[in-house]
Amino acid sequence: IPLGPRLSRMLIEAWDKGCIREVVVIVSALTIADPREKPRDAFTKAEAAHARFNDPASDFITLYNIWKGCFKKSGVGKPFIRARDLKKFCNTHYMSFKRMREWQDVHEQLSDILEESGFDFNKQPTVTKPENPEDMFSAHYIAIHKSILSGFLSNIAVKKEKNIYQAAKQRQAMIFPGSGLFNKAGQWIVAAEMVETSRLFARRVAMISSEWLEALGGSQCKYTYTNPRWQRNRGAVVADEQVSLYGLIIVSGRSVHFGPKNPDVATEIFFQSALIEGDVKHVLSFMTHNWSLIEGVRDIENRIRRRDLLVTEAELFEFYQKRLPGVYDIPTLKKRIREKKSDDFLKMKPSDILAVSPDDAQLSLFPDAVSVGQETYECTYLFEPGQEQDGITVTMPVSAASAILMESTDWVVPGMLEEKITELIKGLPKSYRKQLVPVAATVSVIMEEMPKFNGALVNSLSRFLYDRLKVDIPASIWNEKDLPDHLRMRITLTDAYGKEVCTSRDKGVLLQSTPHASHIEGFEEQRRRWEKTGLTTWDFEDLPEIINITAKNGHSFPVFPGLEKDSTGVSLRLFRNKDAAEESHKAGVEQLYRRYFSKDLKFLKKTLALSSNAAEMARYFGGKKQIEQQMLDRVIQDLFCKNIRTRTEFFDYAKQQMNQLVSAGQTLLKSILPVMTVYKEARFLFYSIESASAKNPVVMGFIDELRNTLVGLIPEHFIELYGMDRMPDMVRYMKAIILRAERGRADMDKDIKKAANIKPFTEYLNEMINSLEPTTSFEKRDAIETFYWMIEEFKVSQFAQELKTPYPVSIKKLNHQVSRIHRMI
Repeated sequence: IPLGPRLSRMLIEAWDKGCIREVVVIVSALTIADPREKPRDAFTKAEAAHARFNDPASDFITLYNIWKGCFKKSGVGKPFIRARDLKKFCNTHYMSFKRMREWQDVHEQLSDILEESGFDFNKQPTVTKPENPEDMFSAHYIAIHKSILSGFLSNIAVKKEKNIYQAAKQRQAMIFPGSGLFNKAGQWIVAAEMVETSRLFARRVAMISSEWLEALGGSQCKYTYTNPRWQRNRGAVVADEQVSLYGLIIVSGRSVHFGPKNPDVATEIFFQSALIEGDVKHVLSFMTHNWSLIEGVRDIENRIRRRDLLVTEAELFEFYQKRLPGVYDIPTLKKRIREKKSDDFLKMKPSDILAVSPDDAQLSLFPDAVSVGQETYECTYLFEPGQEQDGITVTMPVSAASAILMESTDWVVPGMLEEKITELIKGLPKSYRKQLVPVAATVSVIMEEMPKFNGALVNSLSRFLYDRLKVDIPASIWNEKDLPDHLRMRITLTDAYGKEVCTSRDKGVLLQSTPHASHIEGFEEQRRRWEKTGLTTWDFEDLPEIINITAKNGHSFPVFPGLEKDSTGVSLRLFRNKDAAEESHKAGVEQLYRRYFSKDLKFLKKTLALSSNAAEMARYFGGKKQIEQQMLDRVIQDLFCKNIRTRTEFFDYAKQQMNQLVSAGQTLLKSILPVMTVYKEARFLFYSIESASAKNPVVMGFIDELRNTLVGLIPEHFIELYGMDRMPDMVRYMKAIILRAERGRADMDKDIKKAANIKPFTEYLNEMINSLEPTTSFEKRDAIETFYWMIEEFKVSQFAQELKTPYPVSIKKLNHQVSRIHRMI
C-alpha cells in the first residue's frame, strides 16, 4: 500500500473489523489537505454549509459525511460524479474542487489496490453491539474508531480541563479550535495529528472509550499491581491492577488474581490469611485438624496463663512453605492435594506446634467444668490481660443463682488459688503484711496446711493465719475487689434459652433472684445512716458508687446511694438497681443546680425569648412560652444532669459553668430555629397541596399520612427529645418529607413503590418497641434506636437522594440490623 504505516495499519484493521468501505474514505481524506474552504467574504455562510456534515463525536465521521454528501451513488470502492456536478457541490458547500477531485483520485487508487489484494468491501462489521451496555457509541462507530486507533494509538489523550488534554509521552495538547469537537469533547480522544505551532494542537480528533485501548495497545501496555490481599470468597490473593499506555493510565483499580503475577508474595499472603488465620470459605480436612491442634494448645496457654507453648507464626509458615511451594490459592492447593492423593502430608503433629510440652499435673488444676453448689458448670479460660473476658468465666442459669453460696466461688479453680492468696496478702495494709513476710514462704504453708473449701476464702485465711501463725487479720481487711481481674471469676447468668442475662466479677450477681432490698438483713440500718430528705444544696457527705451490706450469714448485698427529685425538693436514698440509682441521682444533681443558679436562670430565660417571626412558628409546638421553657430546661439538663458524687466536685463544676449558661442557650436557640422554619414550610406545602387536590382522595390521604409522619418526627416536645447534634438531621428529614410530597403528588405510583420498601421495617420497629421490657438490655435498646435512625436515613435515600445520607443504608443493612436486634436480650 503506497501509504505511511499508520494509514496502512488503519486499512488492515478496518478490513478485520468489517468497516473497510468507510475507513478507505477516511484514509483517503487524511492524505490530502482539508477540502473545506472559508472565504473571508462568506465566512458565516461557509460555516453554516459545513455544519450540516459535522458529527458531534468525531471529525473523522465528519469527513465521511462530506464524502457521502458528495458521492451519494457510489459503486464498490469506485464513486463517480460528473465534473460539473462536483463543481456545483463544491460551490454550494464551500469545498475545494481541486481537493475533492484529489480525494476521489486517491480513493479510487486505494480501492483498486485493495480489491486486487483480496480485500472484501462487503464484509460486515465484527462488532455487532457495544461492548459495554452503557456505552454511548454505536457498534459501527466503535469499529471505525478502533481502526483509526490502530494507526494513531500514540495520539491518544485524556482530559485535564476544558479543551486541554494530557497526551501520550508526557505531552499536553489542546484541541484545535477548528475541530467540530472544540468545547464538546469527552474524557478520551484520539487525534490524526499533533501539530506544534504556538502550542501543541490535536487536529482532526474523535471521542473514544479508554476500554478499547488495552487490546489495541498489546505489548506496549505497562502493568503495575498494588494492595495485594487475600479475598475469602475467591479463595485467592488479589491485587489492584493498573494499566498504562504511553504514560497514560487507561485502567485503574481492576481487581485481578495476584498469584500468577507474583507467586512468591501471593504465597506468603495465602499461607498467612488462609492456612494460619483460617479465613477461608470452604474448610478442608487438614485445616480442621491443624486448627484443632493449635486451638488445644492455645486453650492450655489460656488456662496456665503462658504464651510460650505454641510455636511462632513464622514456624507455622515454614511448615506449609516446605510442603506447598508455589501454592498461592485454594484451586492450586486442591490440585496439589489431588496429586498427593491425600492431605495427610499437611496434617500437623503435636511436635510440629509445641515449643514446650505442658505439665500434666499443672493442667489438672484447671478443669473444663467446676462444681459450684450442688451442680457442675462449664467454664472457659482466656489469657488476654486488660480484655473483658480475661481469666475464667463460669456460665450458669439465673434460676440456680440464689441456691449458690457466694463463697463457694472462691475455690472453683485450684490452679489460681496460690496466686490469688499471694495477691490478697500483698494487698494487706503494711501492719498486717509485714507479719507474713517472706510472703512466698507463708503462701507455701497455707497451700500445704490450710483446709480447702471451707467457707469464704478470706474467712478461711483469717482463721488459718490466726490458728497457725497467731496473726489476727479481720476478714473485712481483705480487699478482693483490688485483685487482678483474672483472679476474680466472671459469672455469667443465662435464661432458660441459654441467652446471657448478665455477667459480673462481683459475686453479688448471684443475688439476682433475691427478695427486695427492704427484706435484706442490715438494709434498714444503712437506710437510717444514709437517707435524708429536704436537701437544697450539697451539705451532706460524699456518696460512694456502691455500698455492700453484709448479713450475718456472710452474704454480701450491694445497694447504690443516689439523689432523688421529689415534691419536697431533693432526697437522698438507697437504690437496689445501679442504673436506676444513677438516672435518679443525675436528676437530683440537676435540681440542686437549679436552686444554686436560680438568679442566673431567670436571666437566661430572658435571653431565650423568641423573635416575633419565631414566635409565630412556635404555635405549632404549644406556643412561645412552651418553646422558651423547653429551651431553658434543655440547657439546664445538658449542663447539670451529671453523676457528681462529691461536694468538692459539685462546687468546682458550678464555678466552671458560671459563665457558660447564656452561650449554651444561644447555641441551642440557633440549632432549633432551622427546625421550626422547615417545619413551617412543610405544613404550608401540605396545605397548598390539599387546597389544590381537595377532590382527590388519594392525594388527600397521602398528605394526611405525611402530616402524621412530620408530627411524629417533630413533636411539640422535640427540644426535650433531641440533643443539639440531632437538629441538623431533623432539618434534613423534614426536607426529605417536603420533596416526597412534591414528587408523590406528581407520581403517586412511584411513591407507593418506594413506600413499600420502608413499610416492613417500620412494622419491625413498632414490634420491637412494643416488646421492650424493664429487663431489656441497654445494648438492645441502643440497637433499636440506631434502627430507628437507619429507617429515617433510608427514607432520605428513597425519596430525596440529593440530600444524601451520612452513611450508606440499604434494605440489606436494615435486614442485618433487624437480625442483630433479634439476637439480643
